[in-house]
Amino acid sequence: MEGKIVKIQTPKKFLLDGIFFGSPKAKNVIIFIHGLGSNLFSQAELAERLVDKNNSVLLFNNRGSGVLSRISQVDKKEKSGRKKHLIGMAKEVFTDCVDDIDGAVRFVESLGSKNILLIGHSTGTQKSVYYLSKRKNKNIKSAILLAPMSDFADTYAFTDRKIYNKAVRFAKKMVKDGKGDVFLPKKIWHYLIDAQRFLSLFTPESVEEIFSYASEKSPKILKSVKLPLLIVLAEEDDYKDREISKIAEWFTRELEGKNAEIFTLKGTPHNFQGFAKELEKKIKAWINKVN
Repeated sequence: MEGKIVKIQTPKKFLLDGIFFGSPKAKNVIIFIHGLGSNLFSQAELAERLVDKNNSVLLFNNRGSGVLSRISQVDKKEKSGRKKHLIGMAKEVFTDCVDDIDGAVRFVESLGSKNILLIGHSTGTQKSVYYLSKRKNKNIKSAILLAPMSDFADTYAFTDRKIYNKAVRFAKKMVKDGKGDVFLPKKIWHYLIDAQRFLSLFTPESVEEIFSYASEKSPKILKSVKLPLLIVLAEEDDYKDREISKIAEWFTRELEGKNAEIFTLKGTPHNFQGFAKELEKKIKAWINKVN
């Protein structure tokens, strides 16, 4: 399958790399939003399977790609016409996902598509839901959430409580002191991440804590989404803090009365590796159902 390399410009003029597979005139165009530190190739096998006469797919790198990534922004004040930013998962500001996805949606709309579906994987699920809570676009018909796990839940459950509490206190002080974009010292946290990103990922009060089955806060952002939702849980998810059946029960309870389907794919890990065929079947059945 051949793909066309594209450059997406967001409303805030950030330039994001992408690949478009299939016909721009296909009935449906699927936009993939990858997970934390991942990239546009993370679900390439699934994307290839989804492309047919009715479905095209846009894969693209968002600002959370890689641990640290240099991303360009159009800026006429610069001699080169470009300003370089060091972002990636270690420094990403979660709410910037709205600008990233806006860029992808506008690119697809420029092709003439009026039947857009979002597929988010892992942290891409939080971004998809947050985006849909902020944007009401009649061209976006539904969203599919693959392995929607809470980063807070996993970290809180499996990190020594003294280490976790110390890191939270330290990160909060850094943000208070205007150092939110500074990396936490290695003695405080074991991998590269700045203070604001740490708090965004790993504290229950964060706006990013959308799937709040561990923090028990009301999932207002999730509930605000009016579009049909397909939630696909991985039975053997690497990042679950409890049995996946309990997480499925939480989604079922919180989305009661909504146009939502919760489905658990048996035997699958967080990245669904080795299960692309089964996932393709479920996703295409969902697309046919909602369209």
